[in-house]
Amino acid sequence: MSESVAPEKPARRTRWFSDWIERLSGQLVLSHVFVAVVVLAFALVVAQFTFRHYLVQSQLNRLSSEAETIDRTVSAPFFEGVISQNTAVAFIHVLQGALSDRVYVYDPYGRILLETGHGNVPAVPPPLSALTKVLQTGQRYKGVGSGDVAIVAVPVSLSPNNIAGVVVLESPLSLSHRTANSLTRLLLLGELGAVVLVGVLAYAISRRLARPLDELRQVVAGTGQDGDLNRRAPEDAGPFEVQALAREFNRMEERIETQMDQLKREAEARDGLMAHVAHDLRTPLTSIRGFLEAVRDGVAVDESHDRAVEVAWEETLRLQRLVDRLLKATRIRSEGGPMAPLSTQAWVQKTLERVAPVLEQHHLRLQWTIREEGTVWGNEDYLVEALVNILDNAIKWSPADSEIEVGTERRGSLMVIRVRDHGPGIAEELLPRVFERFVTGDASRQQSSGLGLSIVDEVARQHGGEVVIHSQLGVGTVVELSLPLYHSDSSGLANED
Repeated sequence: MSESVAPEKPARRTRWFSDWIERLSGQLVLSHVFVAVVVLAFALVVAQFTFRHYLVQSQLNRLSSEAETIDRTVSAPFFEGVISQNTAVAFIHVLQGALSDRVYVYDPYGRILLETGHGNVPAVPPPLSALTKVLQTGQRYKGVGSGDVAIVAVPVSLSPNNIAGVVVLESPLSLSHRTANSLTRLLLLGELGAVVLVGVLAYAISRRLARPLDELRQVVAGTGQDGDLNRRAPEDAGPFEVQALAREFNRMEERIETQMDQLKREAEARDGLMAHVAHDLRTPLTSIRGFLEAVRDGVAVDESHDRAVEVAWEETLRLQRLVDRLLKATRIRSEGGPMAPLSTQAWVQKTLERVAPVLEQHHLRLQWTIREEGTVWGNEDYLVEALVNILDNAIKWSPADSEIEVGTERRGSLMVIRVRDHGPGIAEELLPRVFERFVTGDASRQQSSGLGLSIVDEVARQHGGEVVIHSQLGVGTVVELSLPLYHSDSSGLANED
């Protein structure tokens, strides 16, 4: 059993690490650590080079100072014959003390006159070009010779133009290198600590940055579950971009909720309409079937036969009108028609002539009170259909022997067609929904498909206009269809009149 359980822990740790790397917080931490490592590694290389250069230059400066001291106290008296060679060597040993340097004294011809120093220092003669330059120009030389040895050459001047020789000091650079390596190791330890600190801080910051996104993810994941569309993301957490994303998500949620409510209402209205349509279809179909059976069986003869055919014909036309209304609503919503300049006087007159028989049938009067002329850019068939629907609505709800008023007037850059009836009016709670498809008024008077005003609204929007309804219970209803005016001389819609 132990053999089957033991490998699971490393596998779980590996999965956790791979999952963590895929997260935003993990990638932020890794990116911060990577940047810190690159920057600190570059700083380490620069620091090591700087340390070595500084220590080597310091050692060369120290050798130069010692060479000047030897030159003043030993070399000049030696070349002037004041002290002997042995005395000069003794003085040099005293001046050197415990320093691990090697000292050479050259004559003007480049020959070694004195040589003394620490035995551990390799004997590395200075470059001949350096000695020649010091003897000819009187300028000191500083450099690094073979074997990693610092070399300094100082001229021995008995007078401004008299160079009697050269004092050369050599010292190994091993101490400088060890010091530089020690400083580098200390810096490396400090940088490792800095990387760890950066990782900890980056983890804390990334968690703080990723938390609002994780909360937003949970809200998104939970939206729509069990029909819940009311979840909202916090809009005041995280950076500005996360807050903006949360606000946009909440707006999208509100739009979806509104659309879902709209679809729900439309579904309910559609179900009611389908029941109404089924009832309307069943009634004429039953009548048609009954009368046709009477004709087929020879029951209806003479006048009864003619009456049966007439009723069947009327019921067929009724079915056709219902189907045509449904098809027309679908066509207007899904496709546009050809547009052209259209006289308001012409298409309103055409529409009124079309509904005149219906007005007479319902014992209604129609008054065209305002007849201002204007031109709109539109589709005549759609505009006629829209105005027919408005008038049909007014006719349907107007009491007998009442009057329907129609007016056409210009309002700035708009042409307004107004229809007023004196019917029962529309309830205030129903007004916001009258342009929705399948929404009807009084359920006890199901004479409407609920498509008329939705067709009007669709036509108005296709023509760049709008339709507005004002209604008061017991007083009546006013419907205003507003369309942009068209100027034939400007080949476009009017902006202002």
